[in-house]
Amino acid sequence: MKLIETLLSSDFLKFVIPAAGAIIAWFFNEKRKVRWEQLQRKEERYQELLRCIKGFYVESQDREMKRQFIDQINLCWLYAPDAVISKANNFFATIHKSRNPLATDEEKEKALGELILAIREDMLNRHLVTKTSLSYSDWKNFHA
Repeated sequence: MKLIETLLSSDFLKFVIPAAGAIIAWFFNEKRKVRWEQLQRKEERYQELLRCIKGFYVESQDREMKRQFIDQINLCWLYAPDAVISKANNFFATIHKSRNPLATDEEKEKALGELILAIREDMLNRHLVTKTSLSYSDWKNFHA
């Protein structure tokens, strides 16, 4: 009985309630910081991906930038939603040299535009990927 009286006393509660509130606030703040850092990394990866896409322009055809772009697409499997990965696969299928018939410039531009739009939509919604409907067969091994 003495313990219950002590736990319910106003002197005890005026220290415990603020301390509990501070602990809860600290927990949510740390969770928000981790989420912010993950979103920052995602944005940096997308920026690098968009920088490297220049390797696919006809004027450039930079093999090293193509390789870097492919590396960034592979990393998308770690953080990007299914729509981005699907559009990336579609982009590669469109530009692949063994495609018969070869894609027109308009088809290539459309596939690239859809990929960039999917990236933009992902960045605007500010969500982290927590589930997927992709399977092992969706993985494509691209090379420059």
